[in-house]
Amino acid sequence: MVVPPRERRTTAGWWAIAFHIVAFILISISMFTTYWLQAEKKAYGTAMDRIGLWTQCFRSLTVQEDVYRTTFFVGCRWLFDPFTTGYDEVQAMMQTSFFVTVQVFYTFCFTLALVGTALTGILVLCPGEDFERSVLKLAYIDLFVSWFFGFIAVIVFGAMGDNRDWMPHWDHNHLSWSFALAVVGVVAEFVAAVLYWVEYRIQKRKESYRQNHGVFTLEGQTKS
Repeated sequence: MVVPPRERRTTAGWWAIAFHIVAFILISISMFTTYWLQAEKKAYGTAMDRIGLWTQCFRSLTVQEDVYRTTFFVGCRWLFDPFTTGYDEVQAMMQTSFFVTVQVFYTFCFTLALVGTALTGILVLCPGEDFERSVLKLAYIDLFVSWFFGFIAVIVFGAMGDNRDWMPHWDHNHLSWSFALAVVGVVAEFVAAVLYWVEYRIQKRKESYRQNHGVFTLEGQTKS
């Protein structure tokens, strides 16, 4: 009996690849967009417009630098902007412990999702069976860890992002679509991790079956 290499990957494996691609796209979009928290469009006089992990946009944020000088910030700026006078006050306001936690954990989530994308690319190239099982194992471990970091990030931001102790005019702010994409992306990452684990278990069972029954593949004889 001969088993063509392309038939080794099951439906679970193809779905794992599809879910991870979707997850990585959503996680990447949410990582670099500025709509995690947004002010109501009809709420006039609010200081904030929208907030991302790395860029903030303000309608008119007032910073009292000293008794003689007041600065107004309008428009979008990178959080770590070193050139805008007085922006260190905004940075201090933004860099609360919960927001730094979200930034760090979601960055880990994104980085590991990127590693998972490289592993997915290797799997699509269909390497040898032994190597493929090793990559599958690395992939599901990587994606489970990525999911864990992303899960912590979205839970913390969902609980703290629109509370009254952070951004001004909190009662006119709401979680927006970048955060929604992050949540969906993290969920898809978990599904992909589970499917990669299922695919790994299936391939392990197939290998055991081939060894016990002397099944051949197009890549050579089984090690029986």
